[in-house]
Amino acid sequence: MMNTNKQKESSLLIQLADKIDDPELKKEYLLKLGDVISDEPITSISQPYTLQKIFQRFENPPLQNLTLQDLQKEIKDTKQELQKFKQKTKKQITNLEQILLQKQPSSSSSDKEVEPIDPIKPEIQEETTTKFINLMERITYQKWNINIIITIQDSFKLQTIALVDSGAQINCIQEELIPTKFFEKTEQKLSTANGENLRIKFKISDVHICNGGIYIKQSFILVKDNLDIGIILGQPFIEVIKPFTVTNKGITTKLFQQKILFAFNEKSITKDIDLLKTVSLFKEHSVNLIKTKENHLYFIKQEVPNKKLEKQLLNSQLHNLLNRKLITPSKSSLSYAAFYINKNSETARLVINYKPLNIVRHPIPNKKDLSKRLTMSEIILRFDLKSGF
Repeated sequence: MMNTNKQKESSLLIQLADKIDDPELKKEYLLKLGDVISDEPITSISQPYTLQKIFQRFENPPLQNLTLQDLQKEIKDTKQELQKFKQKTKKQITNLEQILLQKQPSSSSSDKEVEPIDPIKPEIQEETTTKFINLMERITYQKWNINIIITIQDSFKLQTIALVDSGAQINCIQEELIPTKFFEKTEQKLSTANGENLRIKFKISDVHICNGGIYIKQSFILVKDNLDIGIILGQPFIEVIKPFTVTNKGITTKLFQQKILFAFNEKSITKDIDLLKTVSLFKEHSVNLIKTKENHLYFIKQEVPNKKLEKQLLNSQLHNLLNRKLITPSKSSLSYAAFYINKNSETARLVINYKPLNIVRHPIPNKKDLSKRLTMSEIILRFDLKSGF
């Protein structure tokens, strides 16, 4: 674009060419004038700001307020996320408990007397979640593999390895190890440490554990599921042999004034308490995360009625203003969002967000710009007042 002063000069020279009557001279003049104009350097000038260009700089729409549909979608997504998290956490906790049950580090080589498991102390109970306490009650604390001989009605004899488990509430035996003629129907139910129900239909009430001429009568539940080990001796058996001592050789007790040794098939094993603490911490952390998500879901649900009320108030007030013809529909670029806020009196008040208008600014011109504008303008120095009357 050419400078404004140059445009005026060119226009004046062209007007002078119209005054030349000789066609040849006029043609020669215009050709030379064209060469002069084309040889002049083209200089650009800054254009003044316009409101339209200012708005073009802010074409991105402003952030929209949260709508009722947005809240409903967030509630749905949060519910799905919470459900998936609960399922994933439950599966992880089950796996950790199974690892805890399978983990069997060897105990110390020194002999020790096994005492009954003390109940959880009140101060520990305060620091631990309810789920952790339940886990402590269900988890197997001490286990020993011993060699035993069992007899049933003096007609069946079985020499095998049994697991002495202080966490088992009842004696169990694999169903396939016992002839079916000894089966007795039962309605008893039994579950594993992770809460899985076992398939039980039968029991045996007349079983004797033989050791050194001593016969210890016990009853067993027949389990159809795989127990990994054929026989589990739980609390009923432990109550009979108390008090007992655990050595490197086995479990020693005294019955009918006779010392009895239940020899170990392998070294004694105890549960790793550190892993138990890890399980409890993981469960506590998972419970806290679930509570956090549930609280978030609760507050979102509380927001939905507020949004519905706000929408109803807005529609009611807009219809009222439209009916009174105080407002009219507008598609202006200066239109901005309106929303409700609660006053101190807990009543809603309509508020319009005028902040986006702050982006429209007109800079104050400096002396140089003012001088340039005056130079390029036509200034009237005299006024003919007489002609106006």
